[in-house]
Amino acid sequence: MELTLEQTIKLLLKKIWFIVISIFAGLCVCYLISSYVMKPSYTASVQMYVNPNDTTSSANLNELNYAQKVVNTYIGFLQTKDFYSKIARESNLAYTPDYLKRMTTIEAVNNTEIFEISVTTNDPMDSFRLVEVMQDMVPVHIKNIKDTSKISIVDPVVIPTSPSSPNIILNTIIGGFIGLFGSVFLIILWEMFDVRVKSQEELAKRYQIPVLGVIPNFDKEKKKKITFRSFLSLLKRSKKSENEAICLNENTKFIITEAYKSFRTNLRFALRGNGCKKIVINSPNPEDGKSTTSVNLAITIAQTGSKVLLMDCDLRKGRIHSFTKVRSAPGISDALSGMVSENDVIQETKYKNLHVMSMGTIPPNPNELLVSVQMEEVLAKLEKVYDYILMDSPPINVVSDALSLVKLSSGVIIVVREGITTYPNIVSALNKYSFANANILGFVMNGVSFQHHNKKKSNYYYRNYKDKND
Repeated sequence: MELTLEQTIKLLLKKIWFIVISIFAGLCVCYLISSYVMKPSYTASVQMYVNPNDTTSSANLNELNYAQKVVNTYIGFLQTKDFYSKIARESNLAYTPDYLKRMTTIEAVNNTEIFEISVTTNDPMDSFRLVEVMQDMVPVHIKNIKDTSKISIVDPVVIPTSPSSPNIILNTIIGGFIGLFGSVFLIILWEMFDVRVKSQEELAKRYQIPVLGVIPNFDKEKKKKITFRSFLSLLKRSKKSENEAICLNENTKFIITEAYKSFRTNLRFALRGNGCKKIVINSPNPEDGKSTTSVNLAITIAQTGSKVLLMDCDLRKGRIHSFTKVRSAPGISDALSGMVSENDVIQETKYKNLHVMSMGTIPPNPNELLVSVQMEEVLAKLEKVYDYILMDSPPINVVSDALSLVKLSSGVIIVVREGITTYPNIVSALNKYSFANANILGFVMNGVSFQHHNKKKSNYYYRNYKDKND
């Protein structure tokens, strides 16, 4: 997923809490490590002046440049294993020549005739002792190589009183920046590789298929109400009451009711022609909310006076009967098996103009029943009675039952859930439908957070009317 600058800024502002926590964590971690984990180091140093005392080259070279070259040459003399072996013996400290070489820094000072020797250890006295020995040994060591040179001490060594590292303030600041840039990198990386459905705009843009409805999250509404209930009432809450809660009723929040009405209106524009509209409602995977969507869409359409039949074509794990409070059997499977007539399994509900055909007895051959001639005959009879027939079918990526209904329908509605359904899931479902030449009417984006949904509603009247009805 490619992110524009505007999208990136909005994303970072949305995740500002994570960035702040990461910065604070980086500050704390680096401070604690610098203060309590890292051992303090002490650096002792001495500065020495080189007088080459060589007049033979002054006629051909600038005296200062020549002296600087001599300094670099002497530094090379002092970086030998022989020199550090002498220092190790003379200091009587438990350091090997190789270790001494790693602890020692010798460099010219600002391209002058002065060079500086620095030694860093975890003990201030060790650092002082080693540099003290070096400032005594350097003139002798160099004189043995070139006896015309003179080296004098400019700034003698002193015992270090404070550690040279770690720099707690600097390390803490660096930790904060690590937290900042690390969190920004992780947020952008996660967003780029996150394949979950997160916005209706992205969903419609990817597949050039309209989003017919954006349904707010029922769970958010239920959680909000739960906070005002007693613990005892929560214990008594049954699965049956949960099923009732997700069906539209007089207590449903206005924003949810309006979302389904908007869905109903868009669906009517998507459907063309006269006669009965037979619609397959499906989803890529379980838990996308297709059954909830089927029931509430049926209720919303029935409220306009249209005669609606809701068929539970999920003959394996149908749930429509539990939502609408009707019996599960006899149902569709029994009618298709010839055990009863279709009229015997059509049940009335408490919603005017809405009838239900439940799943019936679980058959051993659900797919064969749905693709049978009997199914065609039943639908042919029912479409003369009803204005809309909604067929709730099992998830297309789990079983292929929904494909059996495609050729009998006016179109297919695909239900996806925000933050759950992934784009690969949708691609897999669309590929299956393309083989069956399905007429995809559009998507329904389910489970959208209230906060996200409210941002999409900029109409002044809508917001105020919603508030009055809450």
